[in-house]
Amino acid sequence: MAYSTPGIVPVDEFAPGTSILVAGPPLTRKRELMIRLLGDDAADEGSIMVTTKMGAGKLLELFREWNGDRPADRLHVVDCVTKERGIGTVRETETTAYLSSSRDLTGLSIELSGLFQRYHRSGDPMRFGVHSLSTFLMYHNLPRVYRMMHVLSGQIESVDGLGVFVVDSPTDRELEMLSQLIDGVIETRETDTGCEFRLRGLGGRAAGWQAY
Repeated sequence: MAYSTPGIVPVDEFAPGTSILVAGPPLTRKRELMIRLLGDDAADEGSIMVTTKMGAGKLLELFREWNGDRPADRLHVVDCVTKERGIGTVRETETTAYLSSSRDLTGLSIELSGLFQRYHRSGDPMRFGVHSLSTFLMYHNLPRVYRMMHVLSGQIESVDGLGVFVVDSPTDRELEMLSQLIDGVIETRETDTGCEFRLRGLGGRAAGWQAY
C-alpha cells in the first residue's frame, strides 16, 4: 500500500519502505512538514514520532491540530527531552514512552524495536518520524548517528512503512552521509515572504522552490 500525501508536497504518494530527509535552517517549519506527512485519514494506519526538542504532550496537540484525531492506540510518541529538562512529572502510557535524554540510544533502540515488531506482526501501514537528528548529533558523533539511522531506515523498509527524518542545517558531510540512507530530500529555506521547500530524488511534479 502506497502512502498518500494530498496537498502537502507535489508527490501524490510514496512507495512502502520510503525514507525521507527534511533538511534546512531552524524556523523553516520542518516539524510541521514532518507531522503533516505522518498524518492520513486511513483508519488502519499508525504513526510513531520520536521527539528530541518538544515534549510529547505538545507534539500530540500539534498532530491532532494539523491532522485531526486518530485512535489513541494508533499514535505513539517516544519523548527524549521531557525527563532531561526535569520540569514536572511524566507518566508513561501504552502509547507514550519517556527516555532519560537523547544520549540514550540504547533505550531508544529497545523502545522502537518493540513498536516496529508490533507493526511487522500486524502488517498494518505505519508512518515514522524523528524531530530532530540534530539533537542526536549534539551528543553523538556522525558515524554513530549514521548507524542508528541505518537501522531505522532498514526497519522502515522491513515493515513497508514511511519514514521522515528532520535535521537542522546539516553540514555538507552530514548531508552526504545521511543521504546515503534515504530515498530523497525535502530542503527548506526562509525568504522575505515566508518559507519554501524543494524536493530532490522524490519524483516531485514541479522542480524548484515552492512556497509552503
